[in-house]
Amino acid sequence: MQAEVPEVHLVATPDRMIMIEKGLSPKRAQAAAREAVRQARRRMPKMSGAAARGMQPIYGKGYFGISWATQVVWYQDHGTKAFTMRNLAGKTIPMWIDDPTGQERRDNPKAKTRVTESGKVQVLIFRRAAKIGQRKKVYRRDPKTGLKVVVSDTPAHYPGAPGRIGWREAKQPWTRPGKRPGAIHPGNIGVWWRHPGLKPRSFLNTSMTLAAQKHGLLAGRVYVADKGWRNYVRLHGEEFK
Repeated sequence: MQAEVPEVHLVATPDRMIMIEKGLSPKRAQAAAREAVRQARRRMPKMSGAAARGMQPIYGKGYFGISWATQVVWYQDHGTKAFTMRNLAGKTIPMWIDDPTGQERRDNPKAKTRVTESGKVQVLIFRRAAKIGQRKKVYRRDPKTGLKVVVSDTPAHYPGAPGRIGWREAKQPWTRPGKRPGAIHPGNIGVWWRHPGLKPRSFLNTSMTLAAQKHGLLAGRVYVADKGWRNYVRLHGEEFK
C-alpha cells in the first residue's frame, strides 16, 4: 500500500491538510477524516498529548482532512533545522526533564511533576539564559591581602556562548583512521542553548493516505493550507463538489 502522496503547499503557516475526491459524499468524507485523525494521533510524538487532542477531522462534500490547533504539529511533521535559541537571552525558561531514578524529585520535593503519554516521569525545573555577551566572573579572597581576586572570567551561558564539547573522537582501538583519540569531532556544536532541530516524520501525509485507502478513495495528492484553502485549491483547477 502506498503510504505517502505528493504534497501541494499553499501557505507558509498551515493549520490543515486536505485531500480532494470528486463526488465524495459527506458521510464517507466524515469517516475518512476521523480515520486520518486517529492514525495521526497514534503516529505522532506525544508528551502531554495536548497537540494530539488539538487535531480535529474536517470534511464535506468532495473532501476530507485534518486540522491542528498548534504549529507544534506542523514542526513535528515536517521537521526543523538546528538553530541557536537567541530569543531566550536574559529569560528564565521552564523545562521538563526526565527523572527515571527519582533523584530530581528527592532533590526538589516541591517541584511539579508529570507523566508523559509514553509513561515517562518528568520534573519541572527552571534555567536562566544569560544576556548575549554577558560574562561570568569567579572571585576568591587572597589569604595574604584579604582582597578579592578574579580567578576566572569566562562567557556566561548565553545563547551561542561556547559550551560543552559533546562529541569527541573515540578512544583506541575505535578511533577513526587518521584521527587522534579524544579530538573534538567536526560535527560537534559546542554552544549553549542550541536546539538540535526536529527530524521530519510525515505522519500527517501517511495518515491521510492510509485513511483514503481504507475507505476506497483514490489517494492522489494532499493540500497543505489554512482556512482559506478553497480559494487556493480553485486556482489549481481542482473540483471538490
